[in-house]
Amino acid sequence: MLTSVPLFRALIENIPDCRITLIASPDNIKAVRQNEMLSNIILFDKKKLFSVRYIKYLATQLRGKKFELGLVPVTVSISFTSGILVRLAKCKYLIGPSSLDGKLFSGRFLFNSAVDFDWRENTDVHISKRILKILEPIKISTKNLRSHILITETDRVYADKFFNGVDKPKIGLHIGAGKIQNRWSVDNFAELMNKLNSKYNPFFFLTVGQMDEELYNQLHKMINFDLMPMRTQTIPQIAAVIEKSDLFISNDTGIMHVAGVTNCPMISLFGPTNPKMWSPIGENKYFIKKENDINSIQVDDVLEFAERILNETY
Repeated sequence: MLTSVPLFRALIENIPDCRITLIASPDNIKAVRQNEMLSNIILFDKKKLFSVRYIKYLATQLRGKKFELGLVPVTVSISFTSGILVRLAKCKYLIGPSSLDGKLFSGRFLFNSAVDFDWRENTDVHISKRILKILEPIKISTKNLRSHILITETDRVYADKFFNGVDKPKIGLHIGAGKIQNRWSVDNFAELMNKLNSKYNPFFFLTVGQMDEELYNQLHKMINFDLMPMRTQTIPQIAAVIEKSDLFISNDTGIMHVAGVTNCPMISLFGPTNPKMWSPIGENKYFIKKENDINSIQVDDVLEFAERILNETY
């Protein structure tokens, strides 16, 4: 969802008076809830499709406005459900996918214009640029591929309190990932942190998702210094904390994209995924990939990057 922000930006830049309604899942909505580019967000929850009350809510939302244009963007797969939803919204003009990497989409008949998405000969095209291809039929785009999360003053106050009195390097880490193959080993993270602690004595914090508790407990047993966990904070609060940090190190996962919207220098660790397609965009956004096995990345590979970043400030 965060990599779709340039699509919103392209619409706003080229059609300044447009109002964008986004249909988003319960998980994705967290990333864009405060996005000022969006006029409205419709929650689409597949688990509630058997509820008559929810169906009525969805129908009211989809048919309650006169939509001029409906878009079904494509990332790594095509959603037939998305095509049905924009069709139900009775948009005057619909643009969606015709095919993905040579495989025809059975729902292409739903759209007035259908776009072929084929990246087989250029696998390094960034995901945000791929998403923008849906706008080709109306000939608009944007050069700004940066993502965005609105950090409010309340979020900044939260971050100030989080770091209250800290006057040493602030380093954040995310050691989990939904896909096991995207997880750098806990042993590696522990060794890296111990080396950074010996040289910089930093304030460490760890973003901990629901699936990361076991990893956090393993890590905690391998270190002998304080580590501040972040568990229940909102995405804008997490972004505000990372914004005030000196370095963030993350596996290739969702929090990587949250950190990517901030000005904090960051190092992203990649295994089988293509970083040229998925890594955050920005001058101080770095990635490390060696082989498809993420643990082919050595601790000293990450340490060298981290020291280079921290030595510019401390």
